[in-house]
Amino acid sequence: MKNVSLMIKRTVWISLLAFLSTGAFLIAEQGGLLSKQELKTLVGNANTTQDHMRLARHFDAKADELEADSKEHHELAEQYKSHPSVHDSKHPMSGQTAGHCQYFADDLHKAAL
Repeated sequence: MKNVSLMIKRTVWISLLAFLSTGAFLIAEQGGLLSKQELKTLVGNANTTQDHMRLARHFDAKADELEADSKEHHELAEQYKSHPSVHDSKHPMSGQTAGHCQYFADDLHKAAL
């Protein structure tokens, strides 16, 4: 009886791990960014609808990433505007100014479109 219970527990754990690893793979496959090498290969060899959909998901995810970076820079620009510093007048595009952050917020937003 003890061995049967142990076997059932092991089977349940193995099944659960298999299910979770398969689910994680599918989630990564469906919505994630491709590596640079995967992207180059797929762009050069895309023939099927699935290949093109995979490329579309990659570029959608990249656009989402760029938009998130844009939003972060916009928020930083707002903070710098509300707390001006010496850097604003002496070094208007240094990394610690509203102008710098606003420039990158706008540029990243354009890239995301």
